[in-house]
Amino acid sequence: MFLNVFCPKRSTILLLSFFLLFIPGIHAQNNGESIAEADTIAKPPILFTPDSASEFINRALENKELWRTEGENMRFALKRLADHYNEPIDSIISRLTTFKYDSVEFAATYLSRNDTLPLRWLNETTFMVDTVPLDRSPFIARETILINTMSSGIMPLNDTISGFGITPDSVRIERDTIQETVIDTLFLRSLGIQIHQMAEERIIPPVFVPGGNETYRFLRDSAAIVISKPRRVILASKESPFFILPNAKTTDSLQVAVKTLASYTEVRDSVLIFISDIDRQLTPYWLSAREDEMQRFWVKNAARDSITLWVGNPFRNEIMLLLEDNVSVERREKIRMDNVPVTSLRPNRSLVKMTPSDEIPIYWQYGFATTFTLNQTYFSNWARGGESSFAGNLDVRGRADFNDKEKKIRWNSEGRLRYGAIRTEEHGVRTNTDNLELNSKFNTDMIEKLDFSTIFYFKTQVAKGFNYPNDSVVVSRFLNPGAFTLGVGVEYKPFEKTTLNFSAISYRNTFVLDTAAIDQTAHGIDADKRSRQELGGQLVIRNSLTILDGLEINNSIRIFSGYLDKPQNMDVDWEINFEKQISWFFKVSLNLHTIYDDDILFPVLDANNDPVLLPDGTPRRVPKTQFKQFLGLTLAFRL
Repeated sequence: MFLNVFCPKRSTILLLSFFLLFIPGIHAQNNGESIAEADTIAKPPILFTPDSASEFINRALENKELWRTEGENMRFALKRLADHYNEPIDSIISRLTTFKYDSVEFAATYLSRNDTLPLRWLNETTFMVDTVPLDRSPFIARETILINTMSSGIMPLNDTISGFGITPDSVRIERDTIQETVIDTLFLRSLGIQIHQMAEERIIPPVFVPGGNETYRFLRDSAAIVISKPRRVILASKESPFFILPNAKTTDSLQVAVKTLASYTEVRDSVLIFISDIDRQLTPYWLSAREDEMQRFWVKNAARDSITLWVGNPFRNEIMLLLEDNVSVERREKIRMDNVPVTSLRPNRSLVKMTPSDEIPIYWQYGFATTFTLNQTYFSNWARGGESSFAGNLDVRGRADFNDKEKKIRWNSEGRLRYGAIRTEEHGVRTNTDNLELNSKFNTDMIEKLDFSTIFYFKTQVAKGFNYPNDSVVVSRFLNPGAFTLGVGVEYKPFEKTTLNFSAISYRNTFVLDTAAIDQTAHGIDADKRSRQELGGQLVIRNSLTILDGLEINNSIRIFSGYLDKPQNMDVDWEINFEKQISWFFKVSLNLHTIYDDDILFPVLDANNDPVLLPDGTPRRVPKTQFKQFLGLTLAFRL
């Protein structure tokens, strides 16, 4: 009885438990989902030795499919890391800097560059360069049919040919068919293929550009042609790591480049360290080869007393510590009131000595000044005669001065443009002043008031010049003529605003670029040359002073003497300028300019203003003093 009642209930409970456990899993599988159990197996760690890590990175770099085009920066960084492991940068720099570059021997020689071109012979004397694939044969077959026409007048009599009753006017007889193979030149030219022929041991047309130094030879089987082109090279010795040098200074330049880059790498290389205090507060600090200013840190002890500590980095991998001077530590303490001493002190009213701040250097200074002068004269029914005129003159100056007092060097550059024109009723507009100058001077202090100096001077004009009244022939224009002077010497400054620059070695070049349009002989250059070169000495004197309540005098004298041709005949260029300020913007200016050049000749005229001729019939020409004077009211503007 008991079994009959209990068994059904027990079966029901087991059946319900089965459905509760397995039906959710079946429902999840029906929905296309799966529940993964947690992976309890730990993954093994990835470990590398330095050698295996380097090998793994190199294999990754060689795998081209691994990298995108945008990932070049990552690839380059990994390559730098692998190269640094293979050989540290210190070892590379040491090997490069200790290499004896001056021991590399080299010599100039000739090397031949050979280029082999395959040939295809079309016949015994005709070929082409076989570098273009052909889709068909370069030959075509041609048939020629020969036909002989015979007249009836020369036919045999009718009685000799049986059955031949009527004789035709003419009889056609086919004699022969000629078949021949020719080169399809139209097909080859459409592909841009050149056909060459051998004639009298020459290639027509030539394979290479004529006029060069190329040579050629055929291989033994004539299947290809070898073109050789020699070139002059600088060949290094076999003991050196170099082969062909671009020029004789390559090893010296390479040595300087290695030293420069190694020095820069050492300066840029830095190490980050952290300075920790008692509270474990970290302060970053970079160690490098640069001489940075010292930094201030506060150091505390167990009682939380703070003192100043200065940390510096005078050299690479070196730290300098300096303790603040005049440090006193005082602590508060509790004492009984009856034990408190009472003292009266006179306050210290003296001033504390102050350390002056370092002067901030100003290396570059610039200046700009321009003056514009106008002159105008008008005549109307003037009994004494005269001609109305209007004249203007523009003078623009700019300068740039570099001064490094610590290194004791100075570089002064100045440019000047002067242009003036005059207009009259009779002659129209004419140029009366045209000058473009550039002065540059580099000085290094030697002793007091004496410097080592290098000077550069350039002079030309900007507009066309004419020898009036003949205004149809151009006698000068921009860079025609032009002159520049290079000099090395010393400069002496006896007092303020006065300099004497003497260049014991000076080179002066006067040139005319367009000798077809400009007569160079008018500027002291020989008729068969475009330039005149002179080696000599140069003296430049500059002086500025102010007299008579604001009258400024600027004086400039340039004297040049050639060592190789008449050193006693000196060329003089003297310009003196007087200026008087009369208002904020206006001043009166007088300019005097004198030039004497022994190489610039002028024709000699007689009393009738006719040229004096030499026995050979040529005009007599002698050097003369050139003088120009200008006086006017000037509008000045300066920066």
